[in-house]
Amino acid sequence: MVPPQPSEASVRVSEHVHVVRVRVRSYPEAYSPNVYFVVDGGEALMVDSGFPDDDSVRARLEYLRSLGAPELKLVALTHHHYDHSSGAYRYQQETGVAVAMNPVEAELLRQAAKSASPERTAEERRLRRQAARVRVDMPLEEGAALEVGRLTLRALLMPGHSAGHMCFHLEEEGVLFSGDNVLGIGTTAIAPPPYGDMLQYLDSLRRMQSLDAAIICPGHGPIAHQPRRKIQELIDHRRERDEQVLLLIGQGKDRLSQIVRGIYPELDPRL
Repeated sequence: MVPPQPSEASVRVSEHVHVVRVRVRSYPEAYSPNVYFVVDGGEALMVDSGFPDDDSVRARLEYLRSLGAPELKLVALTHHHYDHSSGAYRYQQETGVAVAMNPVEAELLRQAAKSASPERTAEERRLRRQAARVRVDMPLEEGAALEVGRLTLRALLMPGHSAGHMCFHLEEEGVLFSGDNVLGIGTTAIAPPPYGDMLQYLDSLRRMQSLDAAIICPGHGPIAHQPRRKIQELIDHRRERDEQVLLLIGQGKDRLSQIVRGIYPELDPRL
């Protein structure tokens, strides 16, 4: 069997930004997580870490070496969900790299690893435990400056999809790393409080829109080259969903499971 390699979609996004996608068979291909490298001056910063399997880690480190082997200085995590965070511990093992994460998300990471919910598969529980092994070296707060070479990524607290969700703004190039607040395909799930919050999510979308970024690098799916339009579509979509929920409730479908099936009849159970 040929091991997974960076796909043809692993490309240079801008002068200093690269996206590396690796297909993981246990996860829907269209939603494979995006892992980004910001590279300048012999240094590299990774945004999100993807999965911890050997092939994914090897493929991404090989891609980094193909860029001239810059020193991997930091892994910055947008949030705690295992498709974004479970690889971080492996990169610490392989390279000794520091990891940065919002403290709220770090606590959610630990809580998730302890969860024994019967709704979770054995693989999900394993990945949650793997993610929680990471050592968080830098607590990320609003406005933190993450430097790589001559560049600065500004950490922005953008809750909604998750309570301590962070986005990163590469100011010199107008690149916004949106995590799962904005996806390149479909729309993101918003859990009820305390894990997520729809009102905070909409506020975060409006704030992201106000940054007037040149491109958005999402947690999943293709790059968004029309950020303001993309974000407005998401805001409008949420308004439409509100109307659908009210319609279903009016039809007597007031249980959460009924509403989910009514709105997402073809949703992959893994999502």
